[in-house]
Amino acid sequence: MNTSDGNAVLVNALSSSVRSTLNGMETAPALIRRVLEEESWRSFTTPRGEHVEHESFDSFVTAAPTRGLGKTIEEIVRIISGEDDVLRLLAEALDVQVDDLRSPETIPDTLGAVAQDAKQFGAYARAGGWLFGLMVARSVKPGNARASTGETHTQQDGTPKVTATKFAMMAGTGVPRVMRFYKAWERAAEAGVVPKFDSLTPGTMIDLPDPELWAEYFITYERNGDRRESIAQQAEMSGSSYAEALKVAERPGALRTAILGDAKTAEAARVALVDRMQDDPELQLNMAKTLAREPELKKALASEARRAERAGYVRQAAEQGKVKTPAGQVIELPELAREKASGHLAVVSDPGADPEAVENAYQAVQAIIAEAVDADPDIQTREQRSKFQKALSSTVKSIESIDLDDLIAVADDDLRESISAAQKRINELAEVLARSQSNRLRAV
Repeated sequence: MNTSDGNAVLVNALSSSVRSTLNGMETAPALIRRVLEEESWRSFTTPRGEHVEHESFDSFVTAAPTRGLGKTIEEIVRIISGEDDVLRLLAEALDVQVDDLRSPETIPDTLGAVAQDAKQFGAYARAGGWLFGLMVARSVKPGNARASTGETHTQQDGTPKVTATKFAMMAGTGVPRVMRFYKAWERAAEAGVVPKFDSLTPGTMIDLPDPELWAEYFITYERNGDRRESIAQQAEMSGSSYAEALKVAERPGALRTAILGDAKTAEAARVALVDRMQDDPELQLNMAKTLAREPELKKALASEARRAERAGYVRQAAEQGKVKTPAGQVIELPELAREKASGHLAVVSDPGADPEAVENAYQAVQAIIAEAVDADPDIQTREQRSKFQKALSSTVKSIESIDLDDLIAVADDDLRESISAAQKRINELAEVLARSQSNRLRAV
């Protein structure tokens, strides 16, 4: 691909693939090979129409989506492990030796101190609170209240972990703050989102969840009868000023004015309400009632739900390759069709994409699925059979729902003619099928 728009298709497909946990390991190595061979990473256009240029491949890898992949070199090496030809291309692009890439501990020296600063900065930008949660989870094993500040706990492999008290002293912070990160990781581990503590040792690196998920486990609404104490807890958790938060809480009229007059304040209020609703059933109910009473809000909610449904359909087609056809059957897309669908992932993954762009991506994937159905006679036959079965089942259910006594009581000539026409049509279909079956038996 020689144009930035053409490069964008390949770059967007790669970006979607490396973010995928389901099919990324299958498709990413081949896409990385093409991006390296064609040097598509040097110049491309983002889904928002922004033209991007990179002078180095590691800049492209570490840049945040959609200007880059939002990954580290180590992560890319893990993805292409076992693909010697792709590893060679990567080494050439980075101007290093292949052996340097096979030994992760040598990569920091290879890329230099500035690149390492950028990598660590990017790690926090991508992982958010999960990064600090991992530091606590892999290094801390809480002791009892009387444990000495120097107490350590040894893992089965001999690697020591320290108490929350000692970790807090080493970090120059308080034990409650350390334990909030510890408890957040514990809740996430119980939910199966992250590994449990026993499998983590100091220095362990893992792939961290989406940073937006961190708030579900760390920022939780604590029920507390004392408004001041509750505000103090939230101020401590978020690192904001308790005095300023209390001042705002005591002036609800001023808060309302600021929300109505300033978009940034309104957005902050929206995020806070969403966070609180996760653990406040009463607020959830009141918000639902508000949405139900306002026609414009109901319309916007329906539009966003449709957008999310369309985006989910495109994502499933590209990442899982299993889709539901118009007739309702679930089929496995051929690899070529999945690659085509992956080209539309960047659009539906962009939070700023308008509903029309998502709808266009959805229609394009629908066309890809229709092509896949038409190209496979067996699938096409099952699709037609499913359509007929669906139509007949719907008709039979409708007929069975008719109460005979009510029908006799209200029947007129028009109704009798409609039923007779329906019966005639069903008889014709039955006769056609019977003749077809008879002909096949005679042929045998």
